[in-house]
Amino acid sequence: MTIRMKLLLFIPLLVIMVGSTTFFLYRSANVVQRSYDGMMERLLLYKQAAQTADSLLQTLYSHLDNPTEASAEATRSLERQLGGLRDSLLASNSAAASIGYTGMMETLIEQEQAAMNASSTSDSLRLYEEAETTALFIREEGSRLVDTELEADRPVFRRIQQENVALSRLGAAVFVTETLLAAVLALWISRSITRPVDALVESAGRIAKGDLQAEPPALAGRDELGAMAEAFRGMLGGLRERARLEQEQSEQRQLLNELELRSLQSQIQPHFLFNSLNALSKLALLEGAERTSDLIVSMSQLIRYNLSQLDRPVSLREELGHVEAYMTIQQARFRDRIAFEREIDESALSAPLPPLTLQPLVENAFVHGVEQMEQGAVISLQIRRDADGTVRIIVADNGKGMPEHARQALLNHSAADHPVRMENTSSRIGTSPLAGAGRRTESAGLGTRNVFRRLELFYGASGLVAIESVLGQGTRVTLTLPSEPAAPSPG
Repeated sequence: MTIRMKLLLFIPLLVIMVGSTTFFLYRSANVVQRSYDGMMERLLLYKQAAQTADSLLQTLYSHLDNPTEASAEATRSLERQLGGLRDSLLASNSAAASIGYTGMMETLIEQEQAAMNASSTSDSLRLYEEAETTALFIREEGSRLVDTELEADRPVFRRIQQENVALSRLGAAVFVTETLLAAVLALWISRSITRPVDALVESAGRIAKGDLQAEPPALAGRDELGAMAEAFRGMLGGLRERARLEQEQSEQRQLLNELELRSLQSQIQPHFLFNSLNALSKLALLEGAERTSDLIVSMSQLIRYNLSQLDRPVSLREELGHVEAYMTIQQARFRDRIAFEREIDESALSAPLPPLTLQPLVENAFVHGVEQMEQGAVISLQIRRDADGTVRIIVADNGKGMPEHARQALLNHSAADHPVRMENTSSRIGTSPLAGAGRRTESAGLGTRNVFRRLELFYGASGLVAIESVLGQGTRVTLTLPSEPAAPSPG
């Protein structure tokens, strides 16, 4: 049962129960009160009728002794009061109506009127004496009627007392029962809400502190909190899986980075290599072999760039210098078989990018595109800045191209799916172009896929690479560099 259903069911039920019990007690007390009020009203009417009759007799005597307009008006006022009491007794259906008590009151009124209208003093005194006798009867009969009513209503009084005691006990019992029931329902509903919430809060607190092994509470209910616990459990499972994957990827990146740096820095002693190349270059100059000296300088620059710090961004100008050194060596090897065309926008050369980005693409165009061509091979490099600040780099060749599945593989299989790896670990720092044209699996930098992935990580965006290729006509790779990188260091 859901929490909403509990609240909608039990709270109205409790309210209806309390209201019904209160209404029953009110009706019972109202019946008892009406019975009691009826008895008291009749007794008061008897007493008031006797007192009014006596007052009327005294006022009549004063008027007969000293007739004035004020005394006459007072007598008529008491006469009207006595008439009203008579009417009330008749309407109450009391014993007074059946025994002629109201008739005596009517007789007293008639005698009072006759005495006031008598023509002589003797007649007035005679009528006054008759009225006095009638008033005495009214007083005596009223006392007797009061005693009769009290005697007749004694069982009713006792029943009323018993009803009052029973109602008092019932009210106390109902109050205690409803209080206990409300307390139990409130405790049950609150515990069904607060206990799971407390457990979820405790589990969430442990997870927030980094304890992903904390198990969420197992709630067996089908209410909203049970659904929340299931969702929480699913979220925790997702967090654990994500943390596991991130840890594995972090370890892989760390190991591979260490491997790459050690491979870069331990395969060749940089000082010995640079000193040897400088000596060869100077020797070539002394012997008049200027072209050989230039090739040695280009090779030295190529190797020096590969041995530089690969964890820092470089400018597009530095990458372009690396490409120039590489193509100088290749053109020395293949001479007129290959042409390298450049269209460079100087304003775009300050753009940052990860190191070893352009040269692997140019090398890929050479090795997999035009290396087997006997003549007419062209590799073009175009760099320009668009109006919106983005920099476009286009590496194109007129070689054999690639099939569609290979193009899709390059675009879809990034380093996120395949951790950074060397295409040939024996030649991580770059294969010398002089080592032979047949080793097509070797690369002068990271693999093409890894180049794309590092570029996306560096700029924090996807869709930066576009590849167009037609079999037999060549391949065109376009890199779009946003105006600002996402982080100060590449991927």
